[in-house]
Amino acid sequence: MVGRSLRIVNESSDRSSRAADAVNLIERAVAVQLRDVARAWGQYVWRIVDDANMQGFSIVLLDDSDSAGALGYHDVNESDGTPYARVFLDPIRAAGGSWLRGNASVSATVSHEACEMVGDPIACHWVETARGSLVARELCDPVESSTYTIQLRNNRRVSVSNFLYPDWFNSFAPLGARFDHMQQLHKPFQTAPGGYTIRNTPSGVRNLWGPEHPRWRRDAKKRVGSRTFSRHR
Repeated sequence: MVGRSLRIVNESSDRSSRAADAVNLIERAVAVQLRDVARAWGQYVWRIVDDANMQGFSIVLLDDSDSAGALGYHDVNESDGTPYARVFLDPIRAAGGSWLRGNASVSATVSHEACEMVGDPIACHWVETARGSLVARELCDPVESSTYTIQLRNNRRVSVSNFLYPDWFNSFAPLGARFDHMQQLHKPFQTAPGGYTIRNTPSGVRNLWGPEHPRWRRDAKKRVGSRTFSRHR
């Protein structure tokens, strides 16, 4: 398969040895996960690189969010159209998240953005349902509350985001199809209790929230600067 590169860059104020170790573990776990994504989607294999001069998309770790309350998002640079993602440490900590474990962790947020950059690098793809509405091709949003653990060769464990399989976007998926990596969903376009889906209908773009989706996450996704806000715009 063709290779593409992805850089995870720590530009936050936390430059401790603990942070450097965590970023290294996240890079390794996301590299493992993206091979799973490539197998599921027949997509490119993405290579995690640590050379800042390498060409490729970047996920940048920052302190404060420029979209109040957001843990992370992906977008494109207005100047050259290059995809990028940002992950914000302060909101993650405020939500009780850690570096490596849990669905609000830095690792799960980086993983979420990495998977979605693979599925739709410039965040503009929509898929039509059997009823004619459009659903944003976001690989993690409908299952964003779910994480699984990747155990690395040194036995360190890192949480990464659940992600959707192609048949989730297929109204005519065959019997026995797999809809997400953790096999929690059972039909196309289903939203997990803690997830959400962006739908474009004749009445406009709206979010379909799972019944357990946290209110603070909903509020963050409505603010100017968030990727969800851009989809609505």
